[in-house]
Amino acid sequence: MSTPATIMLPAVDRAAAVTETPLGRLTVPAQVLPERRVTVDLTTLLALRDAARSAAANAHAPYSRFTVGAAAIMADDPQRRMIIGANVENATYGATICAERTALAQAAALGFRRVELLAVSCTQALDAPLADRSPCGICRQTIAEFASDDPPTLVLVDGGGADAIGDLLDIDRLLPHGFRLR
Repeated sequence: MSTPATIMLPAVDRAAAVTETPLGRLTVPAQVLPERRVTVDLTTLLALRDAARSAAANAHAPYSRFTVGAAAIMADDPQRRMIIGANVENATYGATICAERTALAQAAALGFRRVELLAVSCTQALDAPLADRSPCGICRQTIAEFASDDPPTLVLVDGGGADAIGDLLDIDRLLPHGFRLR
């Protein structure tokens, strides 16, 4: 059963801060994002979140013991399959791959290039602040590489708690000032 909801992603309007120093001007860039209304299917979001939690149980995290799962639905997949991933650590750490990138790599291997919905669950940090359970920088950039404009890519970060679905972000709120090749 479908449960649609319209969610408002709030506007962000932060002016640039400029400081003149003896060695030159230092600027903290402005960030201006308009309010954005998105329609989501809550049933799908819950299913993705639950799949991400289940995938975290299969993570290979013998070093950090920080298990993470991810579940994605790709905008260019006509079957709208749920593609899952879990973090897989390696003793070298450099060879470790995060859950988000595992899911997106599987999607790419299936031929899909535009992520519509991605849920992430850090099962040891469900009640922690967003910064302790949201995608790392490499994952944010990878998500941006697969971002879709129509429909806009949305990322659900599992928030734990019996009455919480999670925190919902679009790519601009997840990765402000993201790198893009033009």
